[in-house]
Amino acid sequence: MIAVEVSAKDRILARAREIGFDLVGIASAEPFDAAEGIFQQRARSGLLANWHYPPAVIERTCRPQDVLPGAKSIVCTATSYLTEHEPYDPNAAGLLGFVSSHAWGRDYHRVIGSRLRALAGFIVTEFPGAQCLPCVDTGPMVDRAAAVRAGIGWYGKNANVLTREFGSWVLLGELITTLDLPPDEPLRKNCGRCVECINRCPTGAIGPDGQVDARRCISDLTQLKSPIPRELRPAIGNRLWGCDDCQTVCPVNERKAIAGRSRSSKVFEPLPQIGSAVDLPSVLRMTKSQFRKWFGPTSMAWRGKGVLQRNAAVALGNSRDPAAIEPLIGALEDRKPLVRGHAAWALGRLVCTLAAGASGENCSIAPFERALASLHLLLEREPDGWVREEAELARDAIKDHVGARVFNRALTNVSA
Repeated sequence: MIAVEVSAKDRILARAREIGFDLVGIASAEPFDAAEGIFQQRARSGLLANWHYPPAVIERTCRPQDVLPGAKSIVCTATSYLTEHEPYDPNAAGLLGFVSSHAWGRDYHRVIGSRLRALAGFIVTEFPGAQCLPCVDTGPMVDRAAAVRAGIGWYGKNANVLTREFGSWVLLGELITTLDLPPDEPLRKNCGRCVECINRCPTGAIGPDGQVDARRCISDLTQLKSPIPRELRPAIGNRLWGCDDCQTVCPVNERKAIAGRSRSSKVFEPLPQIGSAVDLPSVLRMTKSQFRKWFGPTSMAWRGKGVLQRNAAVALGNSRDPAAIEPLIGALEDRKPLVRGHAAWALGRLVCTLAAGASGENCSIAPFERALASLHLLLEREPDGWVREEAELARDAIKDHVGARVFNRALTNVSA
């Protein structure tokens, strides 16, 4: 064990702030027994959806001394990513898509990871013999439990960590170390009777006990590699990536009062090729090189091009904009079944929405006929059973909305 004076702790905290971390606290590296129990229970009950956490992985994640033998302390950090830019309305009509504000700038894994490595370098240089292990998001650490133990913040009812200074608009990062640093005290604070985040969630993913069901959480759904459940797609709105609803409604998270207080806000401003809203048709038809250029520098790239295009298709299906029909028809020829199937659903959703609002003799039915014809052609050539099911459901839904006359004329035009 390496004994360290309080003054050494102060030096480490000061260096962490110089590197760019907004909040820093120290937690002991004792096992997170309570968090492990909750984690295991959530896994057993299916609340983690497709995120694969076997019991052994959960156990290791909650026991820092198993990850770094001899660990004594955890340097916990929080960095605000909030900027002066306002997020796009996730329910607006049109061809633009919402992007969660943590994702529209530089990839936070790289930013926070680089800072943690710099802090680790400082520690091992200043305190010979010390060992450090950086952890950011995907690392072997229950980061929220560590942040709460270190006094960084408290658990919100949406499972996010709320801080006094920046609300939940923070990115967490930890440095497990063999240094024996005096720990900070946890905050004696909670959300009281406030249930704004629970009531605001578009899919009802947040339970009364504060547990989030990843099977319904839109932020998780937009990262899912498999098809988004059909019944949840309308709630996606125009979201291309993530969902901030449970944060924007939180009284602690007043944006304008927070944005100017972080030293890192410039780092996380929207990248020029992304902006605060993304052109959805461009995403739907982007090439591999465009994907790498546009999304490679962001945290959205990690699930791949197909997931983003799947999300763009769903968002266009919810767009209420007839200009989305042609991009969706084009996506029916995508090589990935994930994209073709969601494009088929989106065509059905969009045409039915437009048909329900159409009226008057001057209302053109040509786009509806073209959508129907495109779905019919897809069904003639489609080998994938799930895509066929999506196309059949979309075709039948359109037929119910536009009537047999339009439906039959569309098929006649295809035959001709």
